[in-house]
Amino acid sequence: MKRGTRIENFGRAPVPEWEELARAAWPGRVPLAVSQYFGRLNLSLFVLGLIVLLVAAWLHLPWLALGAWVVTAASDWLSTRADPATTRLMDLIGLRAQPRALLRSALAAAVIFTSGLPNAATAGLSYVTAVMFIQLAWFVQPTLATWVWRSAPPLQYLPQRSEQPRVMRRYAAIYARGVGTSVVMFALELGALIDAVLAEYQPSGSLLVLLGLTVAGAMAETALIYLGWSAYQAFTARRDAAAAADRLVVALTEKSPSFVVYVSLGARQAKYIVNQWLPTFEKLSRDGLVIVREASQLAEFDATRHPVIYAPSQRDVEKLIVPSVAVAFYLAFGERNGQLQLNPSLHHVMLLHGESDKATSANNLSRGMSEIWVAGQVAIDRYLNAGIDLPRERFAIVGRPQSAELPVGPTGNDRPILLYAPTFEGYYEHTYYTSLDRMGVRMIRKILRDYPELQVWFRPHPASGVRLPQMLTAITEINTILRRAGNGHRVTADDDLSLAECLSRADILISDISSVATDYLYTERPVITADPQGLSQADFVGAFPTQASSYLVGPNLEGLNQAIDLALGEDPLAAARVAMKKRVLGDTPHGPQAAFAENVSRLVGSDPA
Repeated sequence: MKRGTRIENFGRAPVPEWEELARAAWPGRVPLAVSQYFGRLNLSLFVLGLIVLLVAAWLHLPWLALGAWVVTAASDWLSTRADPATTRLMDLIGLRAQPRALLRSALAAAVIFTSGLPNAATAGLSYVTAVMFIQLAWFVQPTLATWVWRSAPPLQYLPQRSEQPRVMRRYAAIYARGVGTSVVMFALELGALIDAVLAEYQPSGSLLVLLGLTVAGAMAETALIYLGWSAYQAFTARRDAAAAADRLVVALTEKSPSFVVYVSLGARQAKYIVNQWLPTFEKLSRDGLVIVREASQLAEFDATRHPVIYAPSQRDVEKLIVPSVAVAFYLAFGERNGQLQLNPSLHHVMLLHGESDKATSANNLSRGMSEIWVAGQVAIDRYLNAGIDLPRERFAIVGRPQSAELPVGPTGNDRPILLYAPTFEGYYEHTYYTSLDRMGVRMIRKILRDYPELQVWFRPHPASGVRLPQMLTAITEINTILRRAGNGHRVTADDDLSLAECLSRADILISDISSVATDYLYTERPVITADPQGLSQADFVGAFPTQASSYLVGPNLEGLNQAIDLALGEDPLAAARVAMKKRVLGDTPHGPQAAFAENVSRLVGSDPA
């Protein structure tokens, strides 16, 4: 596992919504590839730069200090857009961009003051004075961004596009001035530092010293002008917010969307919750609307023809539900769902992001929905078994459009592929279904040893290791094992192969209680499910009915070799999987996409209950 990936899973210091929005719709001109490159180096360069600055102070070498300052400050500026994991780690311990800059400036000032050169004191004072005004202008930028955000209008966002709508660009530019290190702050302090280094070498009483003081004053004055310009931009943005919101509502009204996809999720979950549903909505003949409540979701969105609107306030959401909208779709039990569910003019439909026997798949919060659309009869039974007694007419079977694209039957691979795709650890103890930390490493080692004819692919859940460090340890160890083994074994991720591509190419799946195993049923190929708790087969199937057609592996890997042998050989559960596929993924006459579209038409053309 790459160092950046390990660090990223430690999380990040909480950041305001406006910063998340600025990063999603970044208005700067630094190419992302350049920013990502410097992002990987930023922590190392920062630490190295501080060491060199200390050495420069010890040896009285102002030019060395200047060089170290330029490298570290430029790296901070160039890496700002990328939001690298190493910089998040510095943020997490309180070393955000401005404190880092202050630390650099303090060391640079120390070098100038202690150099022993003729005008060291004057040059140092001029530099410190300029830095004070530059830092003042820098310090106020986040305050202005917060002030603007509190009254900002809902903003349209274009996923996966480098150019955003004009209004979005306007607000993103204001917010971006408070994020990381801006080029203006970098340039102003660089000018002040070069001026100070040059000035301290001049003879006492030289006119060049006076010129140096003038340049430092000009840097300070420029910082104040920049601050005033930023304040004016913030003021006009607040002034125009209501008009911008009205124009957006008019544009949406003219587009006449029939439905809204409502997104309220934990940070950055759109990647694997929203994106899997976007193709289904994309194929509908009707126009829709996507409302996103948290800015951290935006950068993860796949492109879609339906307008994506960032609307953080409930007031904005109410405005965006134009008269043509008849249905609201929910993909998870987000904490802000209730704000839209208060609207009695809409049909409220829960889709959920996946189909599995996890406890979260049957939730009492579903009682607040007009309807619950499920893949197959198993999901309806799951609600009843959980004691959530809802009328049958509240459910609609629509199949699972995401899995309908997977090929059915043997892959034709010369060398069979075994895919290990464990789920993540969940947010609560009762949803801790993963085998990754408890069985994963031992299972991979045993498979490599006992089945050299197989290609072993590993795909951890993207949210693995959010809470538990041992998950990251297991991922790192499996990655190392497979890379060293070579010979066709591989670790996959979305920048390599998508989950759908992995499922399409795998001959055997080893997974946990998760929607990955359920979707793989569509291929009708063997599924092996890990049972870390060591339940009996009867108890396991009783708790997780969809696993009746899966081969089971216990916590001590009992049954693993037998399961693989059967999967590669006579496969006695083949017929059971076909029957389970119909019960779990639905048996819609014209396919899940058609069933989904028919149900949309049914609700759009009827009055809410």
